[in-house]
Amino acid sequence: MAVTRTFSIIKPDATRRNLTGAVTKMLEDGGLRVVASKRIHMTRDQAAGFYAVHRERPLFNDLVNFMISVPAVVQVLDAA
Repeated sequence: MAVTRTFSIIKPDATRRNLTGAVTKMLEDGGLRVVASKRIHMTRDQAAGFYAVHRERPLFNDLVNFMISVPAVVQVLDAA
């Protein structure tokens, strides 16, 4: 049986509001399993690299600033 894994980010607005547990519960209630989870505070270079596909769009600088404002939670989810 194949295992499907995906990457998830609980973004700064949710972590700022202490919703990490509630978001994770919704994912688990939806049938996903958290394989790995880590709280990170992205650097400007990391955020700019991750969102490089949006570099030419007007929202790019606001997006990068938002993503580095407070820590986010990155997760690997299993949908087996």
